Amino acid sequence: MRRGGQLSTLTIQRLEIFRAIYESGSLTQAASELKLAQPTVSKHISNFQRTLGFDLFVNEKGRLRPTVEANALYQECKGMFDQLEHIDQSVQSLRRGSEQVLRVMIVVPGAQLRLFSDAIRAVRDRWPDINLIVSVGGRDTQIWKLRRGEIDLGIGTPKLPHPDIESEVLTTLRMVAVMPATHELATQKKVSVSDFGKYPSILPSDSTLYGKLILRTLEHVGVVPDTRISAEAPSQLPLLVDSLECLSILDMITAFHPPKDAAIKVSPLDVSMDYNVCVNRIQGRVLTPQAEFLIEKLREGLSQEKQRMERQL
Repeated sequence: MRRGGQLSTLTIQRLEIFRAIYESGSLTQAASELKLAQPTVSKHISNFQRTLGFDLFVNEKGRLRPTVEANALYQECKGMFDQLEHIDQSVQSLRRGSEQVLRVMIVVPGAQLRLFSDAIRAVRDRWPDINLIVSVGGRDTQIWKLRRGEIDLGIGTPKLPHPDIESEVLTTLRMVAVMPATHELATQKKVSVSDFGKYPSILPSDSTLYGKLILRTLEHVGVVPDTRISAEAPSQLPLLVDSLECLSILDMITAFHPPKDAAIKVSPLDVSMDYNVCVNRIQGRVLTPQAEFLIEKLREGLSQEKQRMERQL
């Protein structure tokens, strides 16, 4: 890069060295990660600081602590670092040539896992040589992995709140009430959300988008549930509901596929509460035929399962 006839002070190599030192706090570790000699790394960062006209690090008991200026520079460059990671992943994919790889992350395994497995099987039947890499992760992990180019698809969350990520709705699931089969509300055709202010309940954690949806809806109608007990994973709730004799709210798939030991009753709610199951990918990314086929099979499976469950309510 040239500016005013002189080489720019901001080269990719200098920024990569700066990042490695910033994230590790050590010249030795940064050199190891970059596969460079430590004197080379030390020389580059010294020249970079001299050119910038300010220090990026101070030595404190053997550790390199970032200065205020270093913190600001790192935040400004973070998006670029993510893009470089993504480009590197793309180059590796091009080097692999005809090798077919599909990397997918799903939310914490639960009732949707069977449908996901069916879709995976359909992909393998059509492309027997495909290399499928499946991992587990929630909203924040999916955002991080997608932006770094480490996964192709994130599945099972609601729409991810990030400008770089495109979310496509696979299906919209009705939220339902769940209770022990012996609960006094189990004989009612519908459960009023006001009952969640009267009876003990255990709900998904408000640290999840799933839990936020439920608590926001209850708050909108003036219901204050007892939230002293909550669960990070909705799949944990059926057994807890049964053993603790509480009410809960779940999506239809999770509610109608409880663990075998959970004796629960599923009933409609008296208010509309829906949960979008999405597939997430980097904005504008062209998907492979294998990824498109997987999404199609997931949508088909979810649609069929949704119709079957609606008939049970």
